[in-house]
Amino acid sequence: MNDRLLNLEGTSNFRDLGGYETGNGMRLRKGLIYRSDSLSYLTQSDIQKIQKIGIKTVCDFRSEIEMKDSPSPFSSKTSPRLFHLPIKTLGTQDLKELATKENVTSQELADELQDHYTLYVNQHKNTYSKFINMIANEEIPIVFHCFAGKDRTGYGALLFLSVIGVKKETIIEDYLLTNKFFKGPRINESWRNDSSELLKPLFEARTNYINAAFNEIYNKYDKVEDFVVKELDIDVKTIDTIKERVLE
Repeated sequence: MNDRLLNLEGTSNFRDLGGYETGNGMRLRKGLIYRSDSLSYLTQSDIQKIQKIGIKTVCDFRSEIEMKDSPSPFSSKTSPRLFHLPIKTLGTQDLKELATKENVTSQELADELQDHYTLYVNQHKNTYSKFINMIANEEIPIVFHCFAGKDRTGYGALLFLSVIGVKKETIIEDYLLTNKFFKGPRINESWRNDSSELLKPLFEARTNYINAAFNEIYNKYDKVEDFVVKELDIDVKTIDTIKERVLE
């Protein structure tokens, strides 16, 4: 799995989704679709590496506040080109507020984070619809990311991999790779930087988190693709276009 990881100085969870097999025996081509944690601390050498592997499009799920606090090195005028699809759900500031709440417990943090996976399903349909359309219509290779590359990005990967036919078990395995690669946030004085055990639920990928999103979808639909078509208003032709672009 280490061959998925792009070794960069300013980020630790930048990895290729290529190679995953679909239920009908096809495979996601390597070097086309990447996921990552924040790109705000990329070095000039990192940016050159990203350009060398051909990244054309960057999708940033971070909120407006996160973008202001830690600006992206990319914009709508750079190469790669930035598309900002903000999701204000447990962004950096929210995590800080949760972590510094008086008498908060590790379990409360875990429960709060798990609840947000159902919010991705129910409250951010328009944003994730734009994301799926972006993979169909914008230039690829593409990298999509948030703060840790785990939650908002993890749900985006769930949707994308599901619609091209990757099995749930494989999607969960990919989700859990964050635990192997993500080196943690850049903590400043406003965080409880001496409470790593307490904060662990915020920065771990846990199966029950991603399953909360799956279960929310499966409560109404037999397949994630049906949810995407009916709830995200993505037509089947768009999904076919994505498959033609990325599968071999």
